[in-house]
Amino acid sequence: MENRMTIPPKKGRMMSDARARQIVGIAGALALISIAQPAFADGTAIESGLNTIKTWMVTIASVVGVIAVMAVGYAKLTGRMDWGRAVTVLIGIGIIFSAATIVGWMGGSA
Repeated sequence: MENRMTIPPKKGRMMSDARARQIVGIAGALALISIAQPAFADGTAIESGLNTIKTWMVTIASVVGVIAVMAVGYAKLTGRMDWGRAVTVLIGIGIIFSAATIVGWMGGSA
């Protein structure tokens, strides 16, 4: 009589990655459907939320912009930065702060 060793099943994942993505997708869709509200013309909730995010981003960008200008000034003062990089930083700051206007031009609302 043979004495075979039984190998226990591998300890692994409970489900495949594809199945997990399906479940997460279905759960996400159900969550979105359950919290969805009709969109009205005034859009107060969404608009106020986006305006709050915009305000936060402008505040953060202001601080980062000031630090970037200070860093460029210090680097130029010590001779460690060429004019090309300095102008690139300043153009980047300009694009960040004029983002709403640029998007308005692209959308045709400005």
